[in-house]
Amino acid sequence: MTDAVMRLAVRAGCDPHFLAFAFAEYAESEGLDEAGVLALLATTPEGLASARLCRMPRPDPAGFREDVNRIAAKFGLNRDALAVVAKRGQVTAELRRAAAEPSAESAAALLAARDHPE
Repeated sequence: MTDAVMRLAVRAGCDPHFLAFAFAEYAESEGLDEAGVLALLATTPEGLASARLCRMPRPDPAGFREDVNRIAAKFGLNRDALAVVAKRGQVTAELRRAAAEPSAESAAALLAARDHPE
């Protein structure tokens, strides 16, 4: 794999449409370095770089399962670990999106939580 592809795979970590985002978020939250992510997913640097450039699995349960199975099989990743990492990435992306675009419902929920007695 070329250095350019490896750099592109790492840069995709800022875009929640790519698995690279999920890998980066998971690594940060768990305090994992590159070697830790490789060990978790039981893959090679090339397999991880290729998987980083995949789109995030579809959010619906059947689509998610199918996408995770295909990605894991194609790039030799631990399927169960990939599912956990991808799901955390999806949740993180949704939380960030909600925080960036507060709605009346989320504001009301936050106000209700603030007013709740300890």
